[in-house]
Amino acid sequence: WVPASRILEIERGADTDRFRPDATGPVPFARVPGRVTLVFAGAFRPWHGAVQLVRAMRQLRARGRIDLTAVLIGTGPERRRVQAEAEGLDTVVMTGAVAHDRMPACLAAADIGIAPFDVAAHKPLQLGFYWSPLKVFEYMAAGLPVVAPNLDRLSHIVRHGREGVLYDSADTSGLVGAIETLLDPARRRALGIAARTRVETEFSWTAHCRRLEGAMTDVVNRAGQAPCAS
Repeated sequence: WVPASRILEIERGADTDRFRPDATGPVPFARVPGRVTLVFAGAFRPWHGAVQLVRAMRQLRARGRIDLTAVLIGTGPERRRVQAEAEGLDTVVMTGAVAHDRMPACLAAADIGIAPFDVAAHKPLQLGFYWSPLKVFEYMAAGLPVVAPNLDRLSHIVRHGREGVLYDSADTSGLVGAIETLLDPARRRALGIAARTRVETEFSWTAHCRRLEGAMTDVVNRAGQAPCAS
């Protein structure tokens, strides 16, 4: 019953001063020369899809791809399951929980940000992807191209072929194919630069505060112009 003109919807965002492509600091994993580093960061819950990434890595290894490393940062109720799925895969590294102030360096040390959300694992998400995922904005701020399922809200944040690669979550090989399209360094670089630029202009906390200030100023101005009640 509230007019759409009175609603301002703002996504979550990233601290673009801290999350940068050139962020430095200690990281809990080693970059292997000649390998592309994928990163997943977040809570290990069924709908966050960490298991999907491990399964994709197993498929890629079966195809002879030994030039990839997946680093999974975080912990949660799904961690044991994910660890079991990764058994025997030397291309998967699990770091455990990492303090948020160390995350800028962790993301800057990676090449691709993975957000493999599994809406089938969480019934409310099947009504519509209503989250505004912090990890996606921080990946972008770190200059990483993002790989994510092609869902309505995510496709607004990460535009396919512009800031990342989106895949059909119903396709069991969709994540694998999306990762393979980013093995070209020039394409990764181009999408990563575009991701950083977009998050700076549209999804940084500075940009959000500017939009909020504009909305509040507009409200004050309209209130001042309203006719007085007799």
